[in-house]
Amino acid sequence: MSLEMHASFLVDTDREHNSLDASLRARVRVEQFDVALRLVPFTVLVSLSVVQVIVYLFWIPANRAYLAGLEAAILPLAIAVLHQCWLWRSRPKPREVVGSFVRLAVSAAYAYGCLLASIPVMLFAGADSHGRLLIAASCAGLIATGLSAAVLPRIAVGFSGPIIVGSFFGLAATGELFYTYVAILLAFYAAFIVFTIVHLSHLVTMRVVAQVDLERQQEFTHLLLNDFEENASDWLWETDAELRLQHVSTRLIEVARSSERQLLGLPLERLLLPATAPPDGHPSIALWTCIAERRAFRNLILPLTIAGEQRTWVVSGKPTFTDGVSFAGYRGVGSDVTEKRRSEERLSYLAMHDSLTDLPNRVLFQKFLDHARDQLAASERFAVLALDLDEFKSVNDTFGHAAGDKLLRAVAERLQAFKSSDVQLARLAGDEFAVLATGKAARDRHTLAVLASDIVTAVSSTFTIESIRLNIGVSIGIAVAPQDGDLEIMRRADLALYRTKSEGRSGYCFYEAEMDERIEARRALSTDLRGALDRNEFLLYFQPIVTKEGHLRCFETLLRWQHPTRGFVSPAEFIPLAEETGIIIPMGEWILQQACTIAKQWPADVSVAVNLSPIQFRHSDLPLLVRSALRESGLAASRLELEITESVFLEATPAVKVTLAELREMGLSLSLDDFGTGYSSLSYLRRLAFDKIKIDQSFVRDLPHEHSGAAIVRAIIDLATSLKMTVIAEGVETEAQRRCLASLGCHELQGYLFSTPVPAEETKILTNRLGLRRGKIHAA
Repeated sequence: MSLEMHASFLVDTDREHNSLDASLRARVRVEQFDVALRLVPFTVLVSLSVVQVIVYLFWIPANRAYLAGLEAAILPLAIAVLHQCWLWRSRPKPREVVGSFVRLAVSAAYAYGCLLASIPVMLFAGADSHGRLLIAASCAGLIATGLSAAVLPRIAVGFSGPIIVGSFFGLAATGELFYTYVAILLAFYAAFIVFTIVHLSHLVTMRVVAQVDLERQQEFTHLLLNDFEENASDWLWETDAELRLQHVSTRLIEVARSSERQLLGLPLERLLLPATAPPDGHPSIALWTCIAERRAFRNLILPLTIAGEQRTWVVSGKPTFTDGVSFAGYRGVGSDVTEKRRSEERLSYLAMHDSLTDLPNRVLFQKFLDHARDQLAASERFAVLALDLDEFKSVNDTFGHAAGDKLLRAVAERLQAFKSSDVQLARLAGDEFAVLATGKAARDRHTLAVLASDIVTAVSSTFTIESIRLNIGVSIGIAVAPQDGDLEIMRRADLALYRTKSEGRSGYCFYEAEMDERIEARRALSTDLRGALDRNEFLLYFQPIVTKEGHLRCFETLLRWQHPTRGFVSPAEFIPLAEETGIIIPMGEWILQQACTIAKQWPADVSVAVNLSPIQFRHSDLPLLVRSALRESGLAASRLELEITESVFLEATPAVKVTLAELREMGLSLSLDDFGTGYSSLSYLRRLAFDKIKIDQSFVRDLPHEHSGAAIVRAIIDLATSLKMTVIAEGVETEAQRRCLASLGCHELQGYLFSTPVPAEETKILTNRLGLRRGKIHAA
């Protein structure tokens, strides 16, 4: 048997302990040696005493040489063993027992046992009956003393085993039948001794394991509590039966802005109740009701004033009882959630308001609109004014996006002058605004015309942006409910807006029924668009998405239309038309099929992202189309990402939710595109499980210099990260933007810094580029 097997047997004989981890196995071995070495000195002293008696009684000329040799061998060995036991007891308990010490202990046990076994071998046959009785009794006792090391079976058997064998030899050496029977009895006794050693080893080892496990659990619990009180935002609190604080943690002292001396013994009501009588419905009333009734309470939100500052605490607690009968106080946990609630309120505000202009966004405007529809039953008419800035694109193109953003803020400030209880404002997207007029502001056509005219006048006045004088206009379309319908009122206001723009802009126009007819130019473009798919005029371009470390992870699919006479038509021009005419449905199916087929040729760790239109959700079996594209291309579902714009959720129906659920079940990823540009709502993130959020490039454009933009990006990233979503930033064009986004914790990036959109055939070049073979994309 190898030394490793010996060591294993020394630790434990039960197979269950083979599964112990290394640290616990080492601890068990230390405890085993500690138990054994506390008893071994008694075994050594007893056996040494027995040897002295044997030497004294059998000291005759025939035995003197043997007995002198026995004394000369056993005394140094006994002294060495006792010295090792003394060293063990006098030093701190080691973390582990080294293998050399284990081998030394086993060797010492075998040596000691062999020396004692020589007594019956050398003396039994030549002794008289009294001497034989003495030797037999001594050997039986020495065998039993091996039980002192039973926790280490190899040592115990190493000590007792040779004595048992020597006793058999001494009995057999007599040649007498009587001693043969004695040998048989000795065999039974020896078997019992060995069995007892093994069984005691198992029991003692189990006790040691249980004790070690209990100590580790207590230590772990103690560490957790210390870490909880020292590092967590929560704190523990405890009161006596008179509801006075008995336990004050460092964290509680910090958030209460007090001292341990002031808090210890402080009545709980002085800590958690307001100084003045709370009004009805105040959370502290519910708290004190629970305490008065000796009931537990959980996650009660308490507004408090701490050192003159408004703070918010969340407390939980349960009553404690002595012997389950007498009330002994309360014990619980508390947390200062002021910053968290402020962050949530800020995020909720951002979800309902446009980050650039601070006006309500489309989601909040939709809520205003829904409320106005509800009031129609009370004969309360309302009107929607759709606003679109004239020449805004020219300002952006000429003076840059920064000037454009400042202009939008200035326009919003002028529009704020018209806000009242009957007039609600919103920025829907880009340079699109909306006004909801209710009550007196919408009482008749003339009042609405005056409101629209005043807005046109206000916006048409010269703006001064960065010492630049800018003149723009605004086109307004007006639709009135109920005469123009209420469910379609936004679309009809847009139709009126198109009429205003087609008639010269910078004015207003009321909706008329004939506006539902298409403008001739749009009709012609629509006709060309219908046959573009059959004529193979559409092309797919791809733009890489990389991780913050620069690793290529995905390509986003972008559609291009190469018109035979007009050249490349802007997606901003033909995509809305395709959605209006329904062409987006076959177009979207083609895009999905082609993108999956092309992506199949890429490396297995590169995914493809495909944008989905809201029309596809409402008018096609999207899950069926996705399954078909994956099946025909052979692309794994995990390599397909579907990007969904927030507009899908403006009129979210149960069917849309079912479709999203089916898509998720396929194993593909869902991304929320252009987050924060107008439809952002925390309710979407709560109800629908997205894998990723794409931050619109408008938030990235001015980084890292725009501090408010950085704060918004950080809030979005923190929100998404807490929801276990990946954040992708679009429009990354500079190294400074990349570094800023990386420092804010953004997970993935996309933009011209890494690559412009490229045709399908050039994606292979990108994935095979020298830099990409090393796993990174380098900015050109």
